[in-house]
Amino acid sequence: MYIIIVGAGEVGSYLARILVDESHDVAIIESDDKLVRALDANLDALVVHGTGVSQQSMRQAGIDKADLVLAVTQVDEVNLIACMTASRCGSARTVARVRQAAYLAGDTSLDAETLGLSLLVGPERAVANEVVGLLSYEGSGEVHYLAQGAVAMLDLPLSADSPLTHEPLVELRDVFPNPSLVVAVAGPRGVRIPRGDDVIGSDERATILTRPENANEFWILSGMPWHHVRHVLIIGCGTIGFQLARQLEIKGLYPTVIEIDRDRASWVSQRLKKSIVLHGDGTDPDLLREQFEERADAVVVLLEDDEKAVLIGLFAKHLGAKKVIVRSDKPAYTPIAHKLGIDALISPKRAVADEILRFVRKGRVEAAYMLGDHEGEILDFRVPDQPVHDIIDKPLRELDFPEGALLGVVIHEGEVSIATGDTVLRPGDDLLVACLAKSVSAVEEMFR
Repeated sequence: MYIIIVGAGEVGSYLARILVDESHDVAIIESDDKLVRALDANLDALVVHGTGVSQQSMRQAGIDKADLVLAVTQVDEVNLIACMTASRCGSARTVARVRQAAYLAGDTSLDAETLGLSLLVGPERAVANEVVGLLSYEGSGEVHYLAQGAVAMLDLPLSADSPLTHEPLVELRDVFPNPSLVVAVAGPRGVRIPRGDDVIGSDERATILTRPENANEFWILSGMPWHHVRHVLIIGCGTIGFQLARQLEIKGLYPTVIEIDRDRASWVSQRLKKSIVLHGDGTDPDLLREQFEERADAVVVLLEDDEKAVLIGLFAKHLGAKKVIVRSDKPAYTPIAHKLGIDALISPKRAVADEILRFVRKGRVEAAYMLGDHEGEILDFRVPDQPVHDIIDKPLRELDFPEGALLGVVIHEGEVSIATGDTVLRPGDDLLVACLAKSVSAVEEMFR
């Protein structure tokens, strides 16, 4: 597929790297000289120095042969105009990233269809939903729900005393609740797809697929502490913070919000009914100590400065926070942050990428969740309905499954089971596949 990306900031460059790795032809339009030079030197893509609102830049990027245009700059209006410009110059499908809630509200006339777009991507609400889920999860680590909620994906840190760290995985089958499978392991050396003889180290995290009702048992097996969250402190109340506070209010909680911008704090306080909104600097140690004296037991840091956000998260942990969730768009920080006690890092950038990738792969992948710094993915496939498809009615051991990939879970007529060599795939089955980044294209090819 030939894809043009408008804007090579954190979202655009991240998407470009993923799409190039998956063997798509990529062109990037960027106005910043330094970014243009860096991308030109480090990425196998066409880089155009220009702006997405210029027809000339679009033509230089190859709009006449483009299948898809992704406009992901920081400015909503630039993204919308870039997509309209692309539509005038060619027949590519268009996707615009928007941050203002007005563009995504159900009662607005500015929807994707009216604007002539294929998709409007606004991840802030989805990120807020993810944080609510993490706060509701009483164990250490993270939980995400896949396959319409039929499967829980646990990302668990493990203590040195955990029984999961002492034996090869093949010896732990009787320990695991059924059905369950470790499909990925992440540690200092990156992400790997484990084999039966693998032993997980206490400095690593295990990605486990299981039924949602089995999550409690894995929390116990991890050897890590439990946390019941009652009082939530939100530092930074931009779009994500506001959405999060509203959702926590709906769940019956009374969060405290700290916002440094006086006008924004006033705006937020007029619209939140149960939250305490403080105008102040969330990086002020004295202000944070005061909040912990008021029994804040979970902290969500939503500052846009990644380094500052991580440091504040660590300080909150030092002050006694039971659960700390930090916004960070730098995946390289994840293993360090986890090692130092931060429970979860959330990434709006990754949320944008996930949603756009689902659109790019539409018809092949129902959903995708990235592992590490795009070192791997959990892919949710639907087995094609065509009875002549060559993966149907054959035991898995007879299929040439790509190296670096593991078919973990099969959902047949609502029943969740762990895949074995004897498993036979049927039309309409949902499959959860763990694979390294280098294997994604080959796995997708199997299910075309």
